[in-house]
Amino acid sequence: MPESHNPDIIDRIDALTDDAASWSATGEHTQSRWATPAPGAMTAVELAMNGVRPADISLTDPASDIVRLVGDPGVDRIVPLRRMQLWVGKDSATGPVNTGATTFLHRLLAAVRDGRYVAGDAERDHVRALLDTPDRLPVIHGPCLITGVGTEGSPASLDENFTSWFTGVLDGVAQLRQALAIAVVQELGIPSEAIDHIVVIPLD
Repeated sequence: MPESHNPDIIDRIDALTDDAASWSATGEHTQSRWATPAPGAMTAVELAMNGVRPADISLTDPASDIVRLVGDPGVDRIVPLRRMQLWVGKDSATGPVNTGATTFLHRLLAAVRDGRYVAGDAERDHVRALLDTPDRLPVIHGPCLITGVGTEGSPASLDENFTSWFTGVLDGVAQLRQALAIAVVQELGIPSEAIDHIVVIPLD
């Protein structure tokens, strides 16, 4: 059995949480900078073996970027949701399990089932049946890339449902990290009035 790599992908998004989401003065959610692509590109999400990061891929030639990012000259698609797909290497099944990416996908499906991700009734029923049968759940091998679904399955920009959900995940992680930092400061006996702001620097 291939060696299993086991990074908790939700804990490996340090590079994103400082930029996870922007909030207006009224508290309304605005477009996150991570989901804003460079000119001529669309933003995908790369689920590497050691973490998750946004990745801009070409609008005109996305195939070459996908091949480069998954590390395989041939690619396959996994389409767990109508408007979201994962690109994996064609030969990835013989490689190591990407446990972090698999966990990420299963958490996403659970969000759909539980109503925390916008989906239609039919899609939610499909996901619920999938989660009720663990043997049918996809297992990701090797690095993969998440994109939206375009014409005839071509890669497309991520839709608002995904970007909203993922931004919420990033924001939640940032808040948890901030709460942990405050708890550590309190344990050290530093008075709250002596603290201007807290910057959390990942050490890994």
